[in-house]
Amino acid sequence: MLIKATTLYVLCTTLAFSAQANDTVTVAGSTSVSHVMDILAEHYSVKHPDTKINVQGISSSAGIVALQTGTAEIGMSSRFINSTELDNNYTITPIAHDGIALVVNPNNPVNNITRLQVDNIYHGVTKNWQQVGGNNNPIAVVSRENASGSRFSFEHFMKLTKDIAGFTVSDINPEVLIVSTNGMVKSLIARNQQAIGYLSFGSVDSSIKPLSYNGVSPSIKNIQSGEYKMARPFLIMYKKQGLSANAKQFIQFLNSDGAKKIINDNGYIAEQS
Repeated sequence: MLIKATTLYVLCTTLAFSAQANDTVTVAGSTSVSHVMDILAEHYSVKHPDTKINVQGISSSAGIVALQTGTAEIGMSSRFINSTELDNNYTITPIAHDGIALVVNPNNPVNNITRLQVDNIYHGVTKNWQQVGGNNNPIAVVSRENASGSRFSFEHFMKLTKDIAGFTVSDINPEVLIVSTNGMVKSLIARNQQAIGYLSFGSVDSSIKPLSYNGVSPSIKNIQSGEYKMARPFLIMYKKQGLSANAKQFIQFLNSDGAKKIINDNGYIAEQS
């Protein structure tokens, strides 16, 4: 009798765990995309309280791995994905477009920066703010880790890369301070008057100051007009076969008019159908 009761308990526990697992959709990848995905997930959960959307901001490259290994049903990327990373068994869909802003501490007197100045700062040629119109202070340069989609897009746009044996690798100064998330970039620059870094538009707030780039202010309007060039897509990725019903339903929501309004209201440009 005890054996039967124990077996029944284990069976019920397993079934309950399976039901809970099936009601959870894990979305993993870019920390930039996760900023708006968290908001989208909150809105979705209001109408679908039985489904938990588990958003994990871990980097674009880590999101691809999570998708491939099955630890996430949906991946997020803030950079383009090439065919060597995901083959035809996956769907890659843009949900939004975002800008990358160069940011400094609000007390920094510099308001504009040029491409050449950025190039020299990130290559370690320019080391003092006085050389770019600021105070006589050393520049503390901040970047993201190699797996970051923001770093990939920033270095690609700024041509801060080089080719070695057929591979494209970063060419920034090895003394640059590397941090792992948008939040860490923002926190560090908010505390350090000499720091400079780059962030997703959606992560910019009053604790830091975005710089104009080549005389153009970083804004959604200027991205839409084409004047501000430093922009990139926000992508979701998922397998064409084997998605759970809850994951399919959440993806449908991400492509809905309601989701597009949420994306636009939070400082991004929603992908148009």
